[in-house]
Amino acid sequence: MIVRVWSDLPTFREARFEAGFNVVLADTTEDSKETESTNGLGKTTLIRIVHFCLGMDIGRDKVLTHPDLANVTFGLDMLVDGKTVTIKRSTSSPKQVVISAWFVEELPVEREKSDTEFVRISTDDWKLALTSRFYPPAQGVTVRQPSFRDVVLYLVRLGKAAFTDPQMAFQGQSGPGKRLDISFLLGLNWGLQDSIHQQIASRSHLTDASKMRKAAEEAGAQKSIGELEAERVALEAQLNARKKELDSFNLRDDYRDLEQQLSGIDRELHDAINENFSDGRLRDFYQESASEVPEADSARPVAILQEAGAIFKEDALRKLSEVASFHEQVYRNRKEFLKAEINRLSLAIKARDRQIDRLSSEKQRVLNVLRSSGAIETLIALQRTHTDLNARYQVLVSQIEDRKQVDRRSDELTATIARDRTILKQDLEDRRQQVDEVRALFAEYTQELYGRPGRLGVDVGPNGYSFSFTIDRQGSDGVDQMVVFCFDLTIASVWAKYGKGFPVLIHDSSLFADVDPRQYAKALKLAAVNSEKYGFQYICCLNVGSLPKDHFGEFSLEPYVRLRLHDESVEGRLLGKQLPPREKNAS
Repeated sequence: MIVRVWSDLPTFREARFEAGFNVVLADTTEDSKETESTNGLGKTTLIRIVHFCLGMDIGRDKVLTHPDLANVTFGLDMLVDGKTVTIKRSTSSPKQVVISAWFVEELPVEREKSDTEFVRISTDDWKLALTSRFYPPAQGVTVRQPSFRDVVLYLVRLGKAAFTDPQMAFQGQSGPGKRLDISFLLGLNWGLQDSIHQQIASRSHLTDASKMRKAAEEAGAQKSIGELEAERVALEAQLNARKKELDSFNLRDDYRDLEQQLSGIDRELHDAINENFSDGRLRDFYQESASEVPEADSARPVAILQEAGAIFKEDALRKLSEVASFHEQVYRNRKEFLKAEINRLSLAIKARDRQIDRLSSEKQRVLNVLRSSGAIETLIALQRTHTDLNARYQVLVSQIEDRKQVDRRSDELTATIARDRTILKQDLEDRRQQVDEVRALFAEYTQELYGRPGRLGVDVGPNGYSFSFTIDRQGSDGVDQMVVFCFDLTIASVWAKYGKGFPVLIHDSSLFADVDPRQYAKALKLAAVNSEKYGFQYICCLNVGSLPKDHFGEFSLEPYVRLRLHDESVEGRLLGKQLPPREKNAS
């Protein structure tokens, strides 16, 4: 339990507490206007100091980071296992805590000796030490367990948001976080609940990725699995063809010689074909010329002249005959020449045709050799092509497998979540007696307040555990706050009954602000009776002006008032001073 809250601030009002019921009373009506600012008397500040000494991060705290509280040390004395542990933490070095050495003697934390009784450790190690002392992890449990800081936010609620819903410890708390913490506080299978949370989160990420992928497919920015599979088949065929070429490739040392030989054959073929073309054209010309040569007739010239009336002497006719015979011989010689040339050209063309056939066969043979073998450069190029194709193929296969893996993983997670929910339902049935004890206590406390038992429901839904808190008292003021009160009192009672956990419950005046005076009075009596009955410490911060004195009956708060604050002077405030408003930085 908490024994003392103190500070080295000279004006600080030290608060001392005892076992059971404790009251911090603010004797003013102005304090009811406090909205966690620096204008109150210090009830909420006292709770902040408790949290500060128990490892709270003060990075955004508006009070403890005030310039007027720089270099101030706040302290907390607690009684743990019959021994006093003192905690000291300064606002100037909030990442370190000075504590009684015995508290961390057997814990694996780094420490620096401060003096004979105290050691200095980091705030992170201090949080671990508190968890180890009050909520030690069970043997063999590997999943993350709620820490001391997670739990103490329910036992020492801070801020108005924390008093509106039993499941919410602070504004903006996630649903999975609330379910995990409440299942731990109720002694349920929080480990399996945490596993379900993680699986649901993983499935959600996969679902988001699938939605983005489908959107990209519809927009044409990404191919579907079917399209990738079709591309894979085509690429696989190309890869197999290249592999077959590589397997049948015959590397020859004389590859370059064969290439030169093929080049020579091509030149010879080209020359032979060109010469055949030229000779063919000339032969065609000769054959056409030979067909146009007239038959030689020696009498034809004389006959023509006689028909024209020409008269020749005998000796003159003899000379014309000789001329005609000469021309006849010329025509005969030309015909023989053309015939001989045509025959020569035909023979040359036939010879070249045979040469062309031979060269073509030789060329085909060399080409076959080149196709079945090659040089080292050709082999390297072929291997590079095969490697590139294989790399593309492997990337494609990996993409397809990743896509399918996402779908399979999503299906597997859905099946695992369904299986774990089934196990969780059975586990809840196995813990019925334990859960019924909590339900019965919650019903008892709510009946004390409203005359009808409330219901604390525990079910298993799509996200694991689901909790409901109901009081059949519609229309009454502050019912929601009293649901929080009854739940907190139930948790503190159950843990204290079995001697486990941090045996302290602290409530601020915000919890009772809108509560009907009758229920307000009953709640304080209920806390006083059951804190003593179950052995936990209850500290409440109250305003005198809002106390339901007319409904107390024989019950009196006075014996339980451990600290009385007032606004008659600054000395009556918790800090013994009033903090001036902080200047706002110009934006």
